[in-house]
Amino acid sequence: MQLEVRRLVRTQFMLAGLFVLAALIAARLSIWGLAFAAGALLASANLYSLAKFVQHIVRMQKGAVAALLIRFYGRLILTGAALYGLIVWLEVPVWALLAGLSTVLVTALYWGATRLHGHNVKEA
Repeated sequence: MQLEVRRLVRTQFMLAGLFVLAALIAARLSIWGLAFAAGALLASANLYSLAKFVQHIVRMQKGAVAALLIRFYGRLILTGAALYGLIVWLEVPVWALLAGLSTVLVTALYWGATRLHGHNVKEA
């Protein structure tokens, strides 16, 4: 399990890096490309934090629920503050930010599709 989580996080960083590079080149280093990069960085950091913590919490015997809730709401508050700062103070394009955040969804789809390759999947 630990190896698969590492592969997922590594895939996220690689795909997000490629998407950011493509967005920065396509947008010619404009604010749109930078907002996309900020969204991808935020999504990647959240995935990394979640993956690292889930591996730790699986081994916890007591206090796992409280630790999970504290960590979840802490990350939610920090992510919300970062998004607020980017949208309100820096006035980045929201669509570019959302596109960057969606890199984690593309990674999950890619990772899941590569795990199905070679497996015999039956329909219900």
